[in-house]
Amino acid sequence: MVQSLEQRVGVEQDLDDLNRALRDYVRSFAAPGVGALLITCADEAEWECVDSFQRMFAAHLLPKLKFACRAPFRLANLGARYEEGALAVAEHHFATPDTHHAFKVMLVKVSAHVAVEGGGATATFGRMQRYGIESIACGALHALLADTHLPVLDELRRTFNADGEDRIRVLADTQQVAPAQRALFAAVASARLQARRVEADIQRHHTHSPTVYVIAACVTLNRTDRDTELLCGLTVADLRTDPPAARHVGLGDHPARYRLHDEFGRLRLTEE
Repeated sequence: MVQSLEQRVGVEQDLDDLNRALRDYVRSFAAPGVGALLITCADEAEWECVDSFQRMFAAHLLPKLKFACRAPFRLANLGARYEEGALAVAEHHFATPDTHHAFKVMLVKVSAHVAVEGGGATATFGRMQRYGIESIACGALHALLADTHLPVLDELRRTFNADGEDRIRVLADTQQVAPAQRALFAAVASARLQARRVEADIQRHHTHSPTVYVIAACVTLNRTDRDTELLCGLTVADLRTDPPAARHVGLGDHPARYRLHDEFGRLRLTEE
């Protein structure tokens, strides 16, 4: 089952198709409990991303919070930032009684986003029509690349400088990243970097019941028609074993290594 997800990495696809594939993969564990943490930008352009996840994943697998209500734990903020400690809260919420004697699967979906106009080799990224006026998405990442200084952007800047590597400088270097692709590559790198922060929190947190974590780093492509999505990376961490077993597939977080291709009008992103 995981192989079918791995084949989706870097390939533009419908929101519902990817969320259905994540649902099928999580369901294949046959766990008595499932939880979810959804991380998105606060931008209203991400409504389709949230709605699809609710319809295709949450409504099928999550426990009932109350009558006819199944919902993920959510972070919605500027830039789709993971907030340290959120995973511990979400994991505690979904550690239902049944999972204490067996295990649960926690899906963490990190969704950065970028506006897209056109398709294939002529696609442009970062700008969109919003209420009849030209606008930017993701605005937080755009401001970060423009060297704007605000507390929230300073936090993003620290994340982009992980491991002592100045990814903002790389994104601004036209010899390493084409200006037309800068907004897309920034969103992909951001999704992967935020997923890394989730992974670091997994190592710090002691779960309330045995847990398998599935972390999906994604980028929503905000289009004038229906939005689509890129799966940028997938990490599975099984904490039921000692030591825990972990596996990662997908793109890295170094934007200079990304390569964009056109496959029959759909985007495909690979890594050098």
